[in-house]
Formats: sequence, structure tokens, C-alpha cells
Amino acid sequence: MPWPKLTPLQSRFAASLAATLLLVILYFVLSSPHLAYAADVDAVILERYGSPDAPIADTHGQLSDLVGEDALVAEDGVDIEERAAPGTEALANNVAKLKNIKIGETQYWVFPKEALRGPKSPATLGLPSDIGLVTGIESRHSEESPDLEGRDSNLSRRTTAVYITANTCLQPGLNTTREAKDAGPPQLELYVSTSKSVDRPGPHTKEGSGVIHKPFDGGYVNVNPTADGDVYISVSAPNNTRYAGIYNYELAASIDAPFHGLDNTTSFLYFVDGDSDAALLQTNDTTNAEPDSEVYKQWLALNPPPFTLFAHNMNDSAIVGLQHSFCGLQNNAQISNKQKSLDVGMTSRGMDRKPKEQIYAKGLNSSSIYYGFLAMEGNSTASGDKVVGGGGKVWKAMNFTTKRENNCAIVYNLKFCSEVAYAVPSNPSLNVTQLSEIYDTQAAKAFENFTYSLQQIPCDAPSTEQYSLATNCSKCKNAYKQWLCAVTIPRCQDYSSDLTFLRPRNTGQMFINGTMLPDEDVNRQRVLTNSSRNSLIDTLIKPGPYKEVLPCQDLCHVLVQSCPASFGFGCPTGPWFNDSYGTRSPNGDITCSYLGAAYFLNSAWKSVDGMKVIFTFTITFWAVVWGIVHWD
Repeated sequence: MPWPKLTPLQSRFAASLAATLLLVILYFVLSSPHLAYAADVDAVILERYGSPDAPIADTHGQLSDLVGEDALVAEDGVDIEERAAPGTEALANNVAKLKNIKIGETQYWVFPKEALRGPKSPATLGLPSDIGLVTGIESRHSEESPDLEGRDSNLSRRTTAVYITANTCLQPGLNTTREAKDAGPPQLELYVSTSKSVDRPGPHTKEGSGVIHKPFDGGYVNVNPTADGDVYISVSAPNNTRYAGIYNYELAASIDAPFHGLDNTTSFLYFVDGDSDAALLQTNDTTNAEPDSEVYKQWLALNPPPFTLFAHNMNDSAIVGLQHSFCGLQNNAQISNKQKSLDVGMTSRGMDRKPKEQIYAKGLNSSSIYYGFLAMEGNSTASGDKVVGGGGKVWKAMNFTTKRENNCAIVYNLKFCSEVAYAVPSNPSLNVTQLSEIYDTQAAKAFENFTYSLQQIPCDAPSTEQYSLATNCSKCKNAYKQWLCAVTIPRCQDYSSDLTFLRPRNTGQMFINGTMLPDEDVNRQRVLTNSSRNSLIDTLIKPGPYKEVLPCQDLCHVLVQSCPASFGFGCPTGPWFNDSYGTRSPNGDITCSYLGAAYFLNSAWKSVDGMKVIFTFTITFWAVVWGIVHWD
């Protein structure tokens, strides 16, 4: 039926009533804490408790003036500051707090239930694929609902896992003479309570109170309680008279995942090689994806790559007690990005051709043993506050040693011999770029001559007309390149090394310092030790005496197996073979040189074709014709 016609007075009254009702509705919507707190809780906590510019405690140890129309109010009507014990500071989700603490002092924190029940931090982009790292995508909420109103209605029944982590960034110094086996300052201690009756846990807390007590380990601690209300935390610095000064620590709580990370089960890092002042290391494979997959391509394209390195001389005790802490290593390690001592990049070098990160560390001391810590700043793509895993991660330490003498130098990322990454015979008068150019140019020219010969083979003919049904020109070319780079660019070790698998080279020449070996140590008539495998080394580089890690025997075998018999390739026989080539170690150590090698990377080896070659060819090597190298 039609609406009744209103008089002008009734129309004005209806409009006024509608406007009034709208204002009332807007007032309740905007003022309702249940609709507003979930999105703004972290900002309020930070403003009132955590901002560097906001007061935290007054001179009497009480919480500062936080009461007002903007104060954070719990659902029971009690302000957070009213229910927190005096001198207690609050934490927000994934927001780290940096704090100094004196020896013998205990400091108190609370992760309020408003943060516990608040929103998670947004996920960051993360890595192309999972390698066991926190990426901010997964969490451990026991219940989950995207509807804020639905979550509010179930607050009283829900429990949530809380990740409480901390790193020691600085620690007191020794005020007495250090003992040989001094373990460093005592570790800080963490106490956690989820009970209102124990709102200031600490060293004084009685046993059986339900308080979690966990000492830091190497400057790192992680506790993961489940709670449905406020979580009370304290950090305590034990009394000790042998040390003086302060600790500095970083504390964080998260409902997503640990803010600080530690993997103390594996180092995930391998030593490739070192010279007297640098070392080349690489990570394990970051993915098993195939080369044509998007994940594979994304890993190789990462720039900057995700990992970093902390290195520290074992003779220095500055990191003792901080070896599991990202900020502790960042502040105290001798070698890190902080000193701009690292060159990093992604590579697929190695027999498996999988993506990995390589790290070149500069500024090392000669003849020294270093701790190496693989680490990740933040969660690889973001770091700092409001980032899940934003506090960084550290892996288990490994160790590596630099060379004593200065006539071996690391080369890597060559244009042609791209798989070469190790120390080669060198001279301090040549920089790494010049050295790399000398070796790489010679190998590239020799390979060009080889391709002219390969062009005489009908590589594109049907399989029934090719020189072999088991191999082809592509495999021949690859095998030749592997062999060529390994023999023209020999792997170098200190002449003073006593490893039995090494071959002395260039013994009749002067050392870099102008001295020479005694006559009784030199057989000047024996080419095997009196010169280098590659004559260019002696005439142009002039490294003086050094020792060579011989190329692996299988490089020769696979070459002969892969190429046409008409090329006349063959490996030497009898003692000449053992004098020219080395054998692989069954434990994965490097006892012979092959491209892509890294110490302790594999416990067993396979040749290019996935099998051990168990036979020896006896025909003469055609390489002599091309004048690349000579047999010893």
C-alpha cells in the first residue's frame, strides 16, 4: 500500500530522528573496544610500553602515567598497567626490545593477553622454497578464525602457543687473568610464568610454582609455553665477581614463530678452499629442484642471496658465550658484513648442479684456524620489528684453516672454467683478477682448438652412424672441458704441508722471498718435481715451490671413455699414472682435484656418468699434440 503523506513538520522530525539514530550507531561502532582492539593492540602496547620515546617507568619503579582515554583496557575492565607488577615492561608481537642489564639484576616483562589474542604479523615474501627456515607463513595458534568478532566471542576458551626468544648481544669483560679453559661470563637466565599468582618469576621463585626456568645457551634461549592470558617473563644476570660491566640482550615474544632462530644440529656450510688471507665457502644445496623449474631459477636469481657469514679466529675468546646469538656474533665476530669482508653470490657449481650460495671471506690471518658460522639476517627477505623471524638465525659452527705461505691464491667465477673454485699457484705481484685472466684465457684457447677437431666428427648423424651408442659429442665436450680446466689450472697447497697425497712442484725455483731449497732437497734433473704441470705457471706466474693436489684419475678415464677413439686420447700407465693423477678419498675429503669440490661435502663419489670407471686405457694422450700440458 502507498506510504502516508507527511506534513512538512513530520518530514523535518523524521529526518532529525534518522540523523540522530545514525550518530548513535556511529558512536558505538567507533567507541567499541571489542571491534577496535584487535587491529590496534600492538600499536597501543608499543606507544604505551615499548616506544623508545615513551616513558616506561618513573623514578619509583612504577609504570608511568598510562591512564587516559587511550589506555589499553582488558575485557574485565582492568587496565594492563594496573594488573602488571611495578617495574614490568610490556612486549608486543614480534617487536624486539633491546636492554642493558647489570650483573646480579633481574628485569621483568609481560606479554599481555591482548597481544596474545591479537592479529598475527603479516607474512613476508620468503624464500623460493623451504629449507627448514621460518618464513612467516606457518604458526601455532591452537584455534584460528579470520572473523574478529568470532574470535572475540571465544577468547576465554582459547590457548595460544607463545614463542619467547632472546639473544645476548654484549656481555661483561673479565676483570681477572683469564684461565686457559675459561668458559666466558655466566649465561643470562630466562624465567617464564603463565600464572597470575607468579607475575614476577625469577631466581627467588620457589620450585613447583610452574615457572619455566631456562639458562641461555651460547647467548640464545627459546621457550614455547601455551597460554590463555598474560605471560610473565624475567631475564636475570647471575652474580659473578670475575667479570665486570653489563650485559645487553634482545628479547621478543611472538604468536607466529620464534623471532630469533638457531639450528645447532647442522652447519649447512662447507669449506671449499683458502689461501693466506681469504677463504671460499659454500652452503649445502638450497633446493633439489630441476634446472628447468621456476624454483631452481628463482634460487639462482636471488640478489642479494639469503645467507651471511660470521668468522672468528679460534685463538680469540671474544665470542665465547655468544656463538648461538645473531646480534652477539654481529657485534663481536672479526669477519662479517659489518666490516665489508664478504663477497657473496648464488652458484650452481658442483657435480650435482644445484643452487647454493658461495661466500668469499677476506681479511683473514695466515696459518690460522677460524670458526665459521652460517647465519641469516632476519628471515632472509625482511628483518626487524613486525617481521616473523626478524631477529635472524644462526647455524652450528664449522671450522676452516688458512694457508701459511702466500704463493697460492683463490680464484673463482671464471668466465670459461666456471667450475674452478680453489687456490691456484700464484704470485703476490698479481691480483686475483689478473691471475684469473691468465689461467682462464689459456684454457679457453686450448678448448677452441679442441672444438675444431670435434667439428670433424658427424655429431648430428643418426645414432646408428655415430661413433658410439653409449656416448655422444656433447658428453665428449663436457668431459674434455672438465679435464682441461683441472690440469691447466692446478690446485695449490703450501710447500710446507706434509699431506702425503700432495705432489711437490717447481722445487728448483726461488721462493717468493728470494730463498731457495737446499740442493739436497732438489732433484734438478727430474721434471716431475722441478717444474709445474703447466709450463705457463713457471714462465709467467713464477710462484716458486708449492705442492699440487693432483687431478682425480676419473677425469682422465671419463675423457677417454667419452670421446671418439680417433682422437687418440689415453691415460698414462704404471707409475706415471699415479704420479700424474690422484685418487678420491672414500670419506669425502679432498685428496685429488676435481671441479666443484668442497671439503667433507660427500662421503662417496660418482663419476660424470654415475659409475666408477674400473679400467685403464693405455694409448697415448693426444693432448701432447695440442701442446697444452706435458706428462710428468
